[in-house]
Amino acid sequence: MGRWHAHAAGRLGAEIVAVVDVSLEAAQELAARFGVGAVYADLDIALAEEAGIDVVHICSPIESHALLIDVTLARGCHALVEKPLVSSLAETEAALGRAHECGRLLSPVHQLPFQSGFRSLLERREQLGELVRVDYRTCSAGGIGRSADERRRILVEILPHPVSLLHRLFGDSVAHADLEVVRFTADELEIAGELAGTRLDVSISLRGRPTRNELEIVGTRATGFADLFHGYAIVEIGHVSRSAKIARPFRRGGQLISMASLNLASRTLRREPAYPGLRELIERFYVAALGGSVPPITASETLAAARVMERVRVGSSL
Repeated sequence: MGRWHAHAAGRLGAEIVAVVDVSLEAAQELAARFGVGAVYADLDIALAEEAGIDVVHICSPIESHALLIDVTLARGCHALVEKPLVSSLAETEAALGRAHECGRLLSPVHQLPFQSGFRSLLERREQLGELVRVDYRTCSAGGIGRSADERRRILVEILPHPVSLLHRLFGDSVAHADLEVVRFTADELEIAGELAGTRLDVSISLRGRPTRNELEIVGTRATGFADLFHGYAIVEIGHVSRSAKIARPFRRGGQLISMASLNLASRTLRREPAYPGLRELIERFYVAALGGSVPPITASETLAAARVMERVRVGSSL
């Protein structure tokens, strides 16, 4: 992910000062790709020797996040951290508390809410009517070659994605959602519940194919569908008639082809080959860090994701 963060930062006009990796060879390879002259194996040394660093992007394994966040904040820098932020709810609360005390921003990378497709669904929410159900479905290839314990951890670490989307739809009330872990194996995680009369379903699979990452929001007047791998969305108006039923697959197919084509053209022009929404999130984080404004990911959203992950971990002794 360091590669994609560096790509987005460069496209935004940021100066990449240094690359840090416990493997100097890996750091040198990434630094060479982006024309960065300074490489380090230790973050604290890098921040001590390189002047003028504003933001640290932490893209290392989750086990290292807490220490790297401490180092970053202690050196007076803002931290943008790949999800999940840290390994537990207690660590999350502690890290957010330290950031507040230091007057620095600390945000996990929840990029899906910043995709143009999902943002368009938020803008058209009233058009959907009352929300009946929200379904998040993903099939990932991330478990290939991993042990059963590693696959279970991968499933849990995907959870911030649906939680971040639900938080944008329902706000802080997500913390009060009645959620139940329906199924949790080495390859499947299913969570279901209800919030304010809306059915919530989250399905994460490491076995299902083809790979996908989708959100469907069903309302009383229309349904919104977001392809989160590619960043586009469509809205199907809920006209009730025999002709509408007959025309629906053709109308939906036409919408998908049209939006997918426009999205591909837009991302090609913007040189965004992967992770739609990441650049927008990074840009908003930079603006907030330099301007002293509210971070793009709030503490309540970060805590909501940590609480859901904690519930799954505790229930399965992870």
